[in-house]
Amino acid sequence: MGSKPFALFRPPWPAATGVGLALFASALLASPSVSSARLREIPVHTVEQLYAAIDTAAHCDNTRDCRVRIHLAPGTYVLSARNAAGRPRSRSGSLRLPPGLSLVGSEQHVDTNGDGVPDPIDPETPDVFAVPGTETTIDGSQLSLEFEERADCAGQFRFFPDPVVYVGRNNTISSLSLVGGRNVPIGEPTNDRIDPDGSMSIQITDAVLHGDVIAMTFANSECGARHARSVLALSHSVVRGGLLMQNFYTGDADDDPTDGPEIRATVAFNLFYGNGTALRAAAGDEGTDGGSVTLHSVGNVFRNNGTNLQLRGSVGREGLRTVGNRLVVTSESDTFGEAPQSVFLSAGAGDAVGNSIRAEFFDSRFLRDSPDTPPEITIFGGEDDASDDRVVVGIRYARVETSDGDAVDGDLVIADETGSGDPPSKARLEGTRREFLRKNQGLPAPAEHFFLGH
Repeated sequence: MGSKPFALFRPPWPAATGVGLALFASALLASPSVSSARLREIPVHTVEQLYAAIDTAAHCDNTRDCRVRIHLAPGTYVLSARNAAGRPRSRSGSLRLPPGLSLVGSEQHVDTNGDGVPDPIDPETPDVFAVPGTETTIDGSQLSLEFEERADCAGQFRFFPDPVVYVGRNNTISSLSLVGGRNVPIGEPTNDRIDPDGSMSIQITDAVLHGDVIAMTFANSECGARHARSVLALSHSVVRGGLLMQNFYTGDADDDPTDGPEIRATVAFNLFYGNGTALRAAAGDEGTDGGSVTLHSVGNVFRNNGTNLQLRGSVGREGLRTVGNRLVVTSESDTFGEAPQSVFLSAGAGDAVGNSIRAEFFDSRFLRDSPDTPPEITIFGGEDDASDDRVVVGIRYARVETSDGDAVDGDLVIADETGSGDPPSKARLEGTRREFLRKNQGLPAPAEHFFLGH
């Protein structure tokens, strides 16, 4: 078939994405270094060996002088709440990744068209991505995981489900499939902090993440993560269920936007398909103040999703005001398939004040095979009661075309606000209307007053 297996830790970066590669590398290097620690490799072939290896890694972390790489042989590792002797496992059978732990499977994926994004092994089996005989699956769909209390700095609390795999610090997951079923396959811990500030860092590459509701969450949440600095690098993987990254539930009653939580993420050359919302980022949600998310998205393919990309500066919910949150996004060479809502940006929604989005889209490709397809891009400065929020978007060299590559006309919607915030919120495009029409194909230019250079 002309398929090329991915080389472990040597992904095929297209030459045209030098900026993306540089930012991807900087995101990884921002993680605290563990290169000076000695490495211990543990091969595993059964689920009992997997649990034992993670327990060994936890003890290794206590010595502060070693890292552990767990290498999983091909097979399916079904997680369970009780061990082979019938005794209950800790955390109901979920996996907590100690600092420096790597989970490396044996699974091989292919890239048939050379774009760096994993492809199905055969068009006849569009949901199969592992080369036969290499399948390595951690299956957490049988676990019954508890909803745990998360509390912000004002004492407000709600209950959220635990994930199958808890993200820690300086972790790596590669060359495997992670299945969650109704559970979240991988996400942030609840009341189980590894870092004093709640910071997390993980690199996921050459993996398949599948959850019936959501595939992955990456969030600084609770009062203990109020000053967290977390880093995510996700590349050359398949996401079914969606990825959500956000700061939430970290604020207090003072609405202080200084020194809030931060997330830096690079999401590169992944396939997002069959999701409700494929990729969501929110700088602040449910009371978070002064939060920031910096997202670099490069070379991703979005198809068959309800929403491809949802970007929010902040959302104030249920009386939990959000103040002064900042979302910075760069999208480079991403391909967006038809969707009921393709790319959506809103600087603030609900009780949200003084939040912002700064987004840039370079060389975006929007697919449109039907004239009834909804707008390719929708931009709001504020929604509902939001006030004094602002979104500025730069769009360069975008094109709208059919699946066969024929140029067609698309649509873009922009509005300052959907309500009547005081002060009002604003949405603006970079440059001038004339420049916009010259540099983009298929996207209509809105009225002149929406451009900063008018």
